[in-house]
Amino acid sequence: MSRLKYVLGWSGLAALLLAPGLSAEDSIKWLERMDQATREQSYHGAYVYERSGIFTTQNIWRQVEDGKVHERLVQSAGRHQEWVRRDGRLVCATSLSQGRTPQNIPQLNKNPAGLTDWYGLRVLGDTRIASRPVTVISVQPRDAFRYAYELYLDQETGLLLKSLLVDDGRELLERFQFTTISFDNPSDQDLRPGSSCLELAAAEDVPTDDVNFWEPLWLPPGFTLGHRQVQTLKDSDTRIATQIYSDGLARFTLFIEPLGKDSLAEDLRAQLGPTVAVSRRLVAADDLYLATVVGEIPPITAERIAESLSQAVTGAQP
Repeated sequence: MSRLKYVLGWSGLAALLLAPGLSAEDSIKWLERMDQATREQSYHGAYVYERSGIFTTQNIWRQVEDGKVHERLVQSAGRHQEWVRRDGRLVCATSLSQGRTPQNIPQLNKNPAGLTDWYGLRVLGDTRIASRPVTVISVQPRDAFRYAYELYLDQETGLLLKSLLVDDGRELLERFQFTTISFDNPSDQDLRPGSSCLELAAAEDVPTDDVNFWEPLWLPPGFTLGHRQVQTLKDSDTRIATQIYSDGLARFTLFIEPLGKDSLAEDLRAQLGPTVAVSRRLVAADDLYLATVVGEIPPITAERIAESLSQAVTGAQP
Protein backbone atom coordinates (compact mmCIF):
# COMPACT_ATOMS: atom_id res chain seq x y z
CA MET A 1 0.00 0.00 0.00
CA SER A 2 1.40 3.41 -0.93
CA ARG A 3 1.98 6.03 1.74
CA LEU A 4 -0.62 8.30 0.07
CA LYS A 5 -3.27 5.57 0.29
CA TYR A 6 -2.26 5.03 3.93
CA VAL A 7 -2.84 8.69 4.71
CA LEU A 8 -6.15 8.77 2.87
CA GLY A 9 -7.14 5.63 4.72
CA TRP A 10 -6.53 7.33 8.06
CA SER A 11 -8.52 10.35 7.01
CA GLY A 12 -11.49 8.16 6.19
CA LEU A 13 -12.20 9.94 2.91
CA ALA A 14 -13.83 6.85 1.48
CA ALA A 15 -16.39 6.91 4.29
CA LEU A 16 -17.24 10.60 3.94
CA LEU A 17 -20.63 11.75 2.79
CA LEU A 18 -19.20 14.46 0.53
CA ALA A 19 -20.50 18.01 0.70
CA PRO A 20 -19.41 19.79 -2.52
CA GLY A 21 -19.85 23.49 -2.99
CA LEU A 22 -19.88 24.61 0.65
CA SER A 23 -18.10 27.94 1.04
CA ALA A 24 -15.34 29.12 3.34
CA GLU A 25 -18.04 30.92 5.36
CA ASP A 26 -19.55 27.55 6.26
CA SER A 27 -16.12 26.35 7.41
CA ILE A 28 -15.63 29.49 9.50
CA LYS A 29 -18.94 28.88 11.27
CA TRP A 30 -17.80 25.37 12.15
CA LEU A 31 -14.44 26.63 13.42
CA GLU A 32 -16.23 29.24 15.54
CA ARG A 33 -18.25 26.41 17.09
CA MET A 34 -15.00 24.49 17.67
CA ASP A 35 -13.46 27.51 19.39
CA GLN A 36 -16.51 27.94 21.62
CA ALA A 37 -16.58 24.24 22.53
CA THR A 38 -12.88 24.34 23.44
CA ARG A 39 -13.56 27.16 25.89
CA GLU A 40 -16.90 25.97 27.31
CA GLN A 41 -17.40 22.20 26.94
CA SER A 42 -16.95 19.71 29.79
CA TYR A 43 -16.43 16.05 28.94
CA HIS A 44 -14.76 12.74 29.74
CA GLY A 45 -13.17 10.54 27.11
CA ALA A 46 -10.21 8.58 25.80
CA TYR A 47 -8.05 9.53 22.84
CA VAL A 48 -5.14 8.28 20.76
CA TYR A 49 -2.18 10.45 19.80
CA GLU A 50 0.20 9.33 17.04
CA ARG A 51 3.35 10.81 15.58
CA SER A 52 6.24 9.15 13.74
CA GLY A 53 4.49 5.80 14.15
CA ILE A 54 4.48 6.06 17.96
CA PHE A 55 1.10 5.81 19.71
CA THR A 56 0.01 6.96 23.15
CA THR A 57 -3.47 6.59 24.64
CA GLN A 58 -4.86 8.81 27.37
CA ASN A 59 -8.02 9.23 29.38
CA ILE A 60 -9.11 12.81 29.96
CA TRP A 61 -11.59 14.42 32.34
CA ARG A 62 -12.31 18.08 31.60
CA GLN A 63 -14.51 20.38 33.65
CA VAL A 64 -15.38 23.97 32.72
CA GLU A 65 -17.08 26.06 35.40
CA ASP A 66 -17.36 29.86 35.50
CA GLY A 67 -14.80 30.12 32.72
CA LYS A 68 -12.19 28.07 34.61
CA VAL A 69 -10.85 24.84 33.10
CA HIS A 70 -9.78 21.86 35.22
CA GLU A 71 -8.28 18.83 33.44
CA ARG A 72 -6.94 15.46 34.54
CA LEU A 73 -5.15 13.17 32.10
CA VAL A 74 -4.01 9.57 32.69
CA GLN A 75 -1.95 7.53 30.24
CA SER A 76 -3.90 4.31 29.80
CA ALA A 77 -1.25 2.02 28.27
CA GLY A 78 2.37 1.38 29.21
CA ARG A 79 3.98 3.12 32.15
CA HIS A 80 1.53 5.00 34.39
CA GLN A 81 1.62 8.73 33.76
CA GLU A 82 -0.75 11.33 35.15
CA TRP A 83 -1.13 15.09 34.85
CA VAL A 84 -3.51 17.71 36.24
CA ARG A 85 -3.92 21.15 34.69
CA ARG A 86 -5.86 24.20 35.81
CA ASP A 87 -6.48 26.93 33.23
CA GLY A 88 -3.70 25.48 31.10
CA ARG A 89 -1.10 25.43 33.90
CA LEU A 90 0.36 22.07 34.91
CA VAL A 91 -0.16 21.70 38.68
CA CYS A 92 0.86 18.07 39.20
CA ALA A 93 2.61 15.31 37.27
CA THR A 94 3.67 11.73 37.91
CA SER A 95 7.32 12.40 37.10
CA LEU A 96 9.08 15.68 37.75
CA SER A 97 12.51 14.50 36.62
CA GLN A 98 11.54 13.50 33.07
CA GLY A 99 9.75 16.77 32.40
CA ARG A 100 7.06 14.91 30.45
CA THR A 101 3.86 16.73 29.64
CA PRO A 102 0.69 15.49 27.94
CA GLN A 103 0.11 16.32 24.29
CA ASN A 104 -2.15 19.33 23.89
CA ILE A 105 -5.38 18.82 21.99
CA PRO A 106 -5.23 21.09 18.90
CA GLN A 107 -7.10 24.36 19.29
CA LEU A 108 -7.49 27.78 17.71
CA ASN A 109 -5.55 30.75 19.05
CA LYS A 110 -7.24 33.58 17.13
CA ASN A 111 -10.49 34.58 15.47
CA PRO A 112 -11.27 31.75 13.00
CA ALA A 113 -12.19 34.23 10.25
CA GLY A 114 -8.59 35.44 10.26
CA LEU A 115 -7.37 32.03 9.12
CA THR A 116 -8.66 32.58 5.58
CA ASP A 117 -5.72 34.86 4.79
CA TRP A 118 -3.29 31.97 5.35
CA TYR A 119 -5.40 28.86 4.73
CA GLY A 120 -8.04 27.71 2.28
CA LEU A 121 -11.03 26.33 4.19
CA ARG A 122 -13.54 23.79 2.91
CA VAL A 123 -16.22 21.52 4.34
CA LEU A 124 -15.40 18.02 3.04
CA GLY A 125 -18.46 16.19 4.31
CA ASP A 126 -19.72 14.04 7.17
CA THR A 127 -18.56 10.83 8.85
CA ARG A 128 -18.46 9.31 12.36
CA ILE A 129 -15.81 9.40 15.10
CA ALA A 130 -16.23 7.73 18.50
CA SER A 131 -19.73 6.66 17.39
CA ARG A 132 -20.75 10.29 16.90
CA PRO A 133 -21.57 12.18 13.66
CA VAL A 134 -18.90 14.71 12.72
CA THR A 135 -18.32 17.30 10.00
CA VAL A 136 -14.87 17.34 8.38
CA ILE A 137 -13.10 20.63 7.65
CA SER A 138 -10.11 20.79 5.31
CA VAL A 139 -7.54 23.48 6.22
CA GLN A 140 -5.03 23.88 3.37
CA PRO A 141 -2.09 26.32 3.63
CA ARG A 142 -1.72 29.02 0.99
CA ASP A 143 2.09 28.83 1.18
CA ALA A 144 4.87 26.40 2.11
CA PHE A 145 5.44 27.86 5.58
CA ARG A 146 2.78 25.81 7.42
CA TYR A 147 1.13 22.40 7.38
CA ALA A 148 -2.33 21.22 6.30
CA TYR A 149 -5.01 19.99 8.70
CA GLU A 150 -8.17 17.94 8.60
CA LEU A 151 -10.47 18.70 11.54
CA TYR A 152 -13.36 16.41 12.53
CA LEU A 153 -15.92 18.37 14.56
CA ASP A 154 -18.75 16.90 16.61
CA GLN A 155 -22.01 17.96 14.99
CA GLU A 156 -23.84 18.42 18.30
CA THR A 157 -21.23 20.35 20.30
CA GLY A 158 -18.61 21.51 17.77
CA LEU A 159 -15.85 19.84 19.80
CA LEU A 160 -12.80 18.58 17.90
CA LEU A 161 -12.92 14.76 17.96
CA LYS A 162 -10.11 14.06 15.50
CA SER A 163 -7.38 15.96 13.69
CA LEU A 164 -4.81 15.03 11.06
CA LEU A 165 -1.68 17.04 10.35
CA VAL A 166 -0.01 16.38 6.99
CA ASP A 167 2.86 17.91 5.03
CA ASP A 168 2.86 19.12 1.42
CA GLY A 169 3.49 15.57 0.22
CA ARG A 170 0.42 14.28 2.12
CA GLU A 171 2.64 12.44 4.60
CA LEU A 172 0.83 11.90 7.88
CA LEU A 173 2.77 13.72 10.61
CA GLU A 174 0.34 13.65 13.52
CA ARG A 175 -3.02 12.13 14.40
CA PHE A 176 -5.23 12.95 17.37
CA GLN A 177 -8.50 11.03 17.76
CA PHE A 178 -11.07 10.36 20.45
CA THR A 179 -12.10 6.72 20.72
CA THR A 180 -14.82 7.33 23.34
CA ILE A 181 -16.35 10.51 24.69
CA SER A 182 -19.15 11.50 27.07
CA PHE A 183 -20.36 15.05 27.68
CA ASP A 184 -21.31 14.47 31.31
CA ASN A 185 -19.72 16.90 33.75
CA PRO A 186 -16.83 15.09 35.54
CA SER A 187 -17.17 14.74 39.31
CA ASP A 188 -14.69 16.07 41.86
CA GLN A 189 -13.58 12.45 42.36
CA ASP A 190 -12.83 12.11 38.65
CA LEU A 191 -10.64 15.21 38.76
CA ARG A 192 -8.80 14.29 41.98
CA PRO A 193 -5.17 13.35 41.23
CA GLY A 194 -3.80 9.97 42.26
CA SER A 195 -1.21 9.56 44.99
CA SER A 196 1.62 9.32 42.42
CA CYS A 197 0.86 12.75 40.92
CA LEU A 198 3.47 15.12 42.39
CA GLU A 199 2.45 18.71 43.04
CA LEU A 200 4.29 21.38 41.08
CA ALA A 201 5.09 24.73 42.62
CA ALA A 202 3.41 27.69 40.97
CA ALA A 203 5.69 29.54 38.60
CA GLU A 204 6.96 32.80 39.99
CA ASP A 205 7.21 36.00 37.99
CA VAL A 206 10.80 36.49 36.93
CA PRO A 207 12.10 40.05 36.42
CA THR A 208 12.72 40.82 32.76
CA ASP A 209 15.41 43.42 33.45
CA ASP A 210 18.60 42.77 31.49
CA VAL A 211 16.94 39.98 29.49
CA ASN A 212 17.47 40.08 25.73
CA PHE A 213 14.24 39.47 23.83
CA TRP A 214 14.99 38.64 20.23
CA GLU A 215 12.78 39.85 17.42
CA PRO A 216 13.18 37.78 14.23
CA LEU A 217 13.64 39.91 11.15
CA TRP A 218 11.47 37.43 9.25
CA LEU A 219 8.25 35.70 10.26
CA PRO A 220 5.92 33.62 8.08
CA PRO A 221 2.96 35.75 6.95
CA GLY A 222 0.24 35.82 9.59
CA PHE A 223 2.41 34.78 12.56
CA THR A 224 2.36 37.29 15.41
CA LEU A 225 3.78 37.38 18.93
CA GLY A 226 1.18 36.16 21.40
CA HIS A 227 3.02 35.68 24.69
CA ARG A 228 6.39 36.53 26.16
CA GLN A 229 7.90 35.39 29.46
CA VAL A 230 11.15 34.61 31.26
CA GLN A 231 11.94 31.22 32.76
CA THR A 232 14.74 30.14 35.09
CA LEU A 233 16.49 26.79 34.94
CA LYS A 234 16.26 24.59 38.03
CA ASP A 235 19.18 25.16 40.45
CA SER A 236 20.51 27.92 38.20
CA ASP A 237 20.36 31.69 37.82
CA THR A 238 20.19 31.33 34.02
CA ARG A 239 17.15 33.11 32.62
CA ILE A 240 15.67 31.94 29.32
CA ALA A 241 13.54 34.32 27.27
CA THR A 242 10.50 32.59 25.76
CA GLN A 243 8.33 34.02 22.98
CA ILE A 244 5.29 32.25 21.46
CA TYR A 245 4.08 33.04 17.94
CA SER A 246 0.94 31.81 16.16
CA ASP A 247 -1.03 32.28 12.95
CA GLY A 248 -4.20 31.25 14.77
CA LEU A 249 -3.70 27.51 14.29
CA ALA A 250 0.00 26.66 13.92
CA ARG A 251 2.43 27.93 16.54
CA PHE A 252 6.11 27.97 17.40
CA THR A 253 8.17 29.04 20.41
CA LEU A 254 11.44 30.93 20.36
CA PHE A 255 13.83 30.27 23.26
CA ILE A 256 16.86 32.49 23.91
CA GLU A 257 19.41 31.10 26.38
CA PRO A 258 22.64 32.89 27.41
CA LEU A 259 25.69 30.63 27.16
CA GLY A 260 29.01 30.67 28.95
CA LYS A 261 32.15 31.44 27.00
CA ASP A 262 33.20 27.78 27.12
CA SER A 263 29.81 26.33 26.22
CA LEU A 264 29.84 23.35 23.85
CA ALA A 265 26.31 23.96 22.57
CA GLU A 266 26.14 23.65 18.80
CA ASP A 267 23.78 24.49 15.95
CA LEU A 268 21.28 21.69 15.46
CA ARG A 269 18.18 20.62 13.60
CA ALA A 270 15.91 17.81 14.81
CA GLN A 271 12.41 16.66 13.93
CA LEU A 272 9.90 14.25 15.49
CA GLY A 273 6.64 14.00 13.61
CA PRO A 274 5.44 17.57 12.97
CA THR A 275 7.63 19.11 15.69
CA VAL A 276 10.90 20.64 14.51
CA ALA A 277 13.68 22.22 16.56
CA VAL A 278 16.39 24.45 15.04
CA SER A 279 19.13 26.03 17.17
CA ARG A 280 21.72 28.66 16.32
CA ARG A 281 24.69 29.95 18.35
CA LEU A 282 24.73 33.73 18.07
CA VAL A 283 26.91 36.51 19.41
CA ALA A 284 25.53 39.87 20.56
CA ALA A 285 27.52 42.57 22.38
CA ASP A 286 30.37 40.06 22.94
CA ASP A 287 27.98 37.64 24.69
CA LEU A 288 27.12 34.17 23.40
CA TYR A 289 23.50 32.97 23.10
CA LEU A 290 21.67 29.89 21.90
CA ALA A 291 18.48 30.68 19.97
CA THR A 292 16.11 27.76 19.43
CA VAL A 293 12.92 27.67 17.34
CA VAL A 294 10.54 24.83 18.30
CA GLY A 295 7.11 24.23 16.81
CA GLU A 296 4.78 22.33 14.50
CA ILE A 297 5.99 24.09 11.37
CA PRO A 298 7.93 22.86 8.31
CA PRO A 299 11.72 22.68 8.74
CA ILE A 300 12.26 25.30 6.02
CA THR A 301 10.15 27.73 8.04
CA ALA A 302 12.04 27.13 11.28
CA GLU A 303 15.39 27.41 9.47
CA ARG A 304 14.48 30.76 7.93
CA ILE A 305 13.26 32.16 11.26
CA ALA A 306 16.47 31.02 12.98
CA GLU A 307 18.65 32.51 10.24
CA SER A 308 16.89 35.87 10.59
CA LEU A 309 17.78 35.96 14.28
CA SER A 310 21.44 36.45 13.44
CA GLN A 311 20.58 39.98 12.34
CA ALA A 312 19.25 41.57 15.50
CA VAL A 313 18.81 41.39 19.26
CA THR A 314 16.54 43.96 20.89
CA GLY A 315 18.82 46.63 22.27
CA ALA A 316 22.02 45.11 20.92
CA GLN A 317 23.73 44.37 17.61
CA PRO A 318 25.66 41.12 17.03
